[in-house]
Amino acid sequence: MIPMGDNTVEGMSKSDEERRKATMCSNIIQFKHAGNDSNYPNHQQARADPNQKLKEVFGIDSIFTNKTDKKTPFVEKVEKLMWEAMKANSFRDDGDWRDLRNQAIVFFDEYMKKSDTELINLAELTQFIILKQSLWYLFEGAQEALETSKTQFDDVKFIGRRINELWIQSKMTEAELDGAKPPIWSDEKDLHAALRRVTISKKTFDMPGMFPEDVTDDKPGDTTTLDPTKPTENPMNLLLPAYETMWRVVMRCFLEIKHRGAPNRSDWTAILRGYLEDLGDPNCKPNDAFHKSSATASSVRPVEIVKEALRLYPPTRRVHRMYYDEQVAANIEECHRFEILGGQDPLTFRPERWQNICTAQRQEFYDKAALSASIQKDWLNYRTAKDTLKNEEAKLGYMPFAHYCAADHPKTKEFASKMIALVVAVLCNGLKDEWELVDPTSLPLTGVPLDSDRAAYEGLKLKRKA
Repeated sequence: MIPMGDNTVEGMSKSDEERRKATMCSNIIQFKHAGNDSNYPNHQQARADPNQKLKEVFGIDSIFTNKTDKKTPFVEKVEKLMWEAMKANSFRDDGDWRDLRNQAIVFFDEYMKKSDTELINLAELTQFIILKQSLWYLFEGAQEALETSKTQFDDVKFIGRRINELWIQSKMTEAELDGAKPPIWSDEKDLHAALRRVTISKKTFDMPGMFPEDVTDDKPGDTTTLDPTKPTENPMNLLLPAYETMWRVVMRCFLEIKHRGAPNRSDWTAILRGYLEDLGDPNCKPNDAFHKSSATASSVRPVEIVKEALRLYPPTRRVHRMYYDEQVAANIEECHRFEILGGQDPLTFRPERWQNICTAQRQEFYDKAALSASIQKDWLNYRTAKDTLKNEEAKLGYMPFAHYCAADHPKTKEFASKMIALVVAVLCNGLKDEWELVDPTSLPLTGVPLDSDRAAYEGLKLKRKA
């Protein structure tokens, strides 16, 4: 595999070199062969080839693994699911986030009530909220299943933990596995059963009076189109992109705000608590709440806190493509930490920096976002402003969603970023200042980014302050 963007050109200034690498990575992501302007003819094959391991490990068949499938039906499906979650009638509707807000708070409270009252596993708490919320809006039968299942609390924790374990194992070399059998989806019987219990609300059983938690794995009998053992019907097709990448960004954003001693941490906390309060107002316009300037000295907006989390901790650190039997990788994480984007302190979490990045295009976008829910003309202006800002940011190396993501494009109104802000806000509001790290040395010194590895901070715990 060739990690495009790692090589340097002699005699080029550092900023020019960073711009060159950012352009190469952007081109790779956009199916321009070898990082140049030559378009590769088969986009789907180039995307799917490097992801074949995911088929074995997670049993999926989606636009990320299928070499011939078209992305349009998938995108249209998830767009509709996100609109329904936001209570939006169409892409021109700003929606109503009260249900999403209240769900996140309820799921936080549920975890806290059922867990140790003195110690909290932060990764597990974050996974629980995001996974349960993802299940709630992605699958029609999940709400009833989660409300009636006797085992749903443990099931959700298990599913979240096992997904992470499988992902880590899928990246291991033969030497790293040290003789252990590589994970295969067909072996994950317990995970299949847990997924059924939390996604399927109705089943046909041989005996009356049975409940989802009583169903054995060899008697699915479900009346839905969900089946973990059938690749095209596997709920993991939707869960992986919605959940697996998000929880790590949320956890690291929370740690940066609350547990790294940043001088502006109180301001950032207040901004997100204000955002959470705004979303509970029946008259709230979610786009306004996400983009509005705060009353703090720095005037930081919720969106800028999220953008900084995505800059330091992009959901996908590297994007892989297969061009003419040669695998190449765009190193998004490296690009996000360039000085052309992050200035003189690119390894520090500092949301204030976004007020000085692409300033004119950013203000234009904020202005248009406030109007995007009214008429067709306003929405088209919003889309143009968003795309213009995204393109300018990409020139500086900022590509957190790899140029195109159904949860980030104009029609879904930054759904993914707003969800990150929501869950971080719930954590800040719920945990308040009453919890501290069990081991303060578990995080690096200020100015050093948190570890981006998927296994990092799995065991990190918070304890109640004395």
